[in-house]
Amino acid sequence: PHTPPYNKWFRNDKSMWKVIGSGTLIEYSGSISNLVETFASGPFLLYKGRTERISMAELHSFDPLEGLSSEQHGAPALFELKKIVQVIYEKDYRFAQPPKMPTLSATPGDGMVILTWDDMADTKTRDPFLANANDFEGYKLFRATDKKMSDAEVITDGYGTAMFKKPIFQCDLADNKFGFTDFGLVNGMGYYLGNETGIQHYFIDTNVQNGRTYYYGIVAYDYGAPDIGPGIAPSENNMIIELDEAEDIRTISKNVQIATPHQMAAGYVPEEIELLENSELLGHGTLTPEILAKKDLQANHVYGVTFEIDTIGSAIADYPHGVNYTNDGFQIYDLTDTELVYIENSENIHGNSIFYDDSLAVNYLDYQHTVSSDVFEGLRINLKLPNMSPTPDYGNTGWVVGSKPILVTRSKRESLFFPWDYDIVFSNQTVYTGRNVPKSGIRDDADVRISPTSRLYTTLNFNFYVVNKSFRDSTGAFEKLDLVGYDSDKNDLFEIYKDKVLVGPVTNSGKWAGTFCSISFPDSLQMPADGDVYRMTNLLRPYWITDTLKFTIKSTSEIDKEALKYTMSKIQVVPNPYVGTNAMEPSVANWYLNQRRRLMFTHLPAQCTIKIFTVSGVLVDVINVNNDADNGIVHWDMLTKENLEIAAGMYLYHVKSKATGDEKVGKFAVIK
Repeated sequence: PHTPPYNKWFRNDKSMWKVIGSGTLIEYSGSISNLVETFASGPFLLYKGRTERISMAELHSFDPLEGLSSEQHGAPALFELKKIVQVIYEKDYRFAQPPKMPTLSATPGDGMVILTWDDMADTKTRDPFLANANDFEGYKLFRATDKKMSDAEVITDGYGTAMFKKPIFQCDLADNKFGFTDFGLVNGMGYYLGNETGIQHYFIDTNVQNGRTYYYGIVAYDYGAPDIGPGIAPSENNMIIELDEAEDIRTISKNVQIATPHQMAAGYVPEEIELLENSELLGHGTLTPEILAKKDLQANHVYGVTFEIDTIGSAIADYPHGVNYTNDGFQIYDLTDTELVYIENSENIHGNSIFYDDSLAVNYLDYQHTVSSDVFEGLRINLKLPNMSPTPDYGNTGWVVGSKPILVTRSKRESLFFPWDYDIVFSNQTVYTGRNVPKSGIRDDADVRISPTSRLYTTLNFNFYVVNKSFRDSTGAFEKLDLVGYDSDKNDLFEIYKDKVLVGPVTNSGKWAGTFCSISFPDSLQMPADGDVYRMTNLLRPYWITDTLKFTIKSTSEIDKEALKYTMSKIQVVPNPYVGTNAMEPSVANWYLNQRRRLMFTHLPAQCTIKIFTVSGVLVDVINVNNDADNGIVHWDMLTKENLEIAAGMYLYHVKSKATGDEKVGKFAVIK
């Protein structure tokens, strides 16, 4: 509108009045030019002494100009935005905010990129727009091969305009908020909240090519505000990759990472995990620690995994080891730094590893599948439990020494509260005298209360004893269980060859804690001999609260010289021949910029020198490779040492390891 004679912008009253006095629609011409915006309310009456407060909002939408120019002024996308702005105005400019921005970390490997991020978003988010509630819902991870993340933008709105990015990974809370929203629609599109997967903080991307650069971004999103106005759509973090005029990266936000997967360097010795022995373990299972993010590892640190238990039913009163239990959580400690680094239980659930049993009223760790922790200090653990609760291991129960016939019957119910390992040790003389425990309430192996109690005989002498091999008493000796004679044939006599011996622990107050088993001898002519041992085990037992599984990270700066020599024989140039371009070369949006050519050398030592020659022996360029210890590739920009583009033709290369002096010579072709 500013054409002669009104060519002095913002200084000519008549010109400005025409601009701000009425609405103006200017159709986009397709040419990019300098954009100057003017905000105005339009004319209104302002009486003397009166104050009018003016609020303005700048909205960006895409609507057909025909609708805007019609009598109805149809602009559905614009007016949807206006509804949200109206809610913000009525809420005193308190905007709905996305969750806290997570920090992303990327570790490139051979044919993979391992992405990890912190838990800032799911634990620290508070939205003042929603009375400081934590409205975090999930994470979306995006990947692109260009700096503007444009090849991830493939999801269209209701008008067919591409405007949403497709994630390569998404996880969300299992909180009954899932699927597409039916409120706060953006151009007819609902926001996808996920599928109740549970939260995790890592992803391994294996759909990558070595040597190609990838751009990753993680965003946290909330579940929106369906009850405010027409509904406010879920919001998510921004991803920032700021470029300069040459399209080089100037800065990135903390939720963005750039990674190039690569072959391992020749001679590289990877970090290893060593499981440490612990002979005092009561529980059983399989622990498999796993390295995810190498750069986050704490080399040579020792870690300990401890366990939480949930009691099944009621524990035996006044007896510390009388409990049926299940594992309902675990913690991981960095024992080197004496620091808790990870916890997972019913209050800190990661993924779908903890369940609730309604009939038993207990939480328990998944025992049917491998439980994988979330990432911590570059690691995760994989844990396989044998059972939900302790189960007798009949396959490892029986004679250790001896073979005489003996009948050991575990109590139908009460034995569940004594899920430990026991030995029956025989002698040729009296080695145990029963204690004078109260007889009332003692049950047989069928869980039937014995009455009258005159059928029970305490303080008898026995030539065998039963010892709990899982716990020691205050003197350091293994705990001995009590033995009570039971007149099972009801003839008013206790005869060890005809009746049963009840076995059970005694409480701290001297009472019978419960019947673990009964022992009977079916053949009086074949009694166990001196030194015979019969063992009863519960090896199929979850971990106990005193168990600690330990492992350490072993790292070395040494290289494997033999492996280096062998791997260097596999050095190659990719692509070979080079024809025009390849997928490793970064895209350039500005057509005035030169193509950025790339050739890749693979299977290199981390520290080496590459010399490139023409076939006539002229030195073209020298590349000094100083990679991280595990990185076995380097890209060459295909420029001479004078910074000129090389010509098409055949070239020779010479690679020499700085550590060992090993060499490799090869050739490649360039076709432009």
